[in-house]
Amino acid sequence: MPTPSKDDLTARLAGQKVLPLFNCGDAATGMGVLEALHSGGIRIVEFTNRSAGALDVFRTLAAESAARFPDMLLGAGTIIDAAQAETFHRAGAAFLVAPNLDEEVGAYAARHGLFWCPGTGTVTEMIRAHRLGAAVIKVFPADTLGGPAFIKGVRGPCAWLKLMPSGGVTLDEANLKAWFAAGVHCVGMGSHLVDAKTLAERNFADLAERTKRLTAILATV
Repeated sequence: MPTPSKDDLTARLAGQKVLPLFNCGDAATGMGVLEALHSGGIRIVEFTNRSAGALDVFRTLAAESAARFPDMLLGAGTIIDAAQAETFHRAGAAFLVAPNLDEEVGAYAARHGLFWCPGTGTVTEMIRAHRLGAAVIKVFPADTLGGPAFIKGVRGPCAWLKLMPSGGVTLDEANLKAWFAAGVHCVGMGSHLVDAKTLAERNFADLAERTKRLTAILATV
């Protein structure tokens, strides 16, 4: 699948409503995760750069998922500087996500027409990220910052910001509805969906069922 434009991916995330993120130590496990997520209705996934071998695993996942799941987009997360942005982009990343706001990463994404979702914790950072070209802005860690009430407070004066909280987003229906009632564009979900036990036991059938329950709830928010 060709790399989507910033506007296209922004729209797709609005439709999917969640960006699942995970990291694992080997490509076989990673492909099991992607297959489970795909069977549950997910088409956009973030693989995080949180381990020593993350780049090698990501490179294999990007190539294999393109062949097996051509309708799935795989992006790279925890991209904190421009060197990482270039390395993972060359390895096949369709988009970039970060826990921080780095102007050099933003500039790299702009030069290459890449969707970039930087992490922010203040209104000043959010507006700066928007001005640097981030169509969707990560709010991290969202639960520590105040949860849905914080999102609602930010969107009062800044309703044009498209926000993606990450941290504290769970599979609980009430939790998900609270975030969307506050006005989020989509949510980021890590270990509440792809947890360490699932990865260790490679229980991909359970992950697929969890994902189906998640997408069913999201269809109602």
